[in-house]
Amino acid sequence: MLTILTAYPARAWLVLVAAPSFDKMLLVEFWLSILYACHGGAMVVTLTEIIPVELRTGGFSMAQGLSASLFGSFTPAVSTLLIQATGNKAAPSRASFVAICSLIATMLIYLRAAAQSASAARLATGARLVAVVLKRVDRGDG
Repeated sequence: MLTILTAYPARAWLVLVAAPSFDKMLLVEFWLSILYACHGGAMVVTLTEIIPVELRTGGFSMAQGLSASLFGSFTPAVSTLLIQATGNKAAPSRASFVAICSLIATMLIYLRAAAQSASAARLATGARLVAVVLKRVDRGDG
């Protein structure tokens, strides 16, 4: 979350507000690398705990490889297009904010659909229970 909140201000400070220099670029790069290291360290532990032992090697390598190939290969092209389209050299930082917003929206939609599915399953179970009880009452068992 800290990365999302500080990525654009850090780049905007570097490119727009302050006169760009090697020292300032190094400072911003150091800050972003610390945030990435926190994310990367937690990701390794989380993935190894989530993936079952039998699938761990393949699952971890697939998660790592797909994310690197999809996001790592297109990032420079998308960043260049964003800078050319907006004229703002800090515009690629806004893309990370938009990506996180879309991820949160997707998760909320998924959770809502899962909740509706669960409530529909509970209703179906309740309806079956009522049908069984009514059959017993009709037979005189209840």
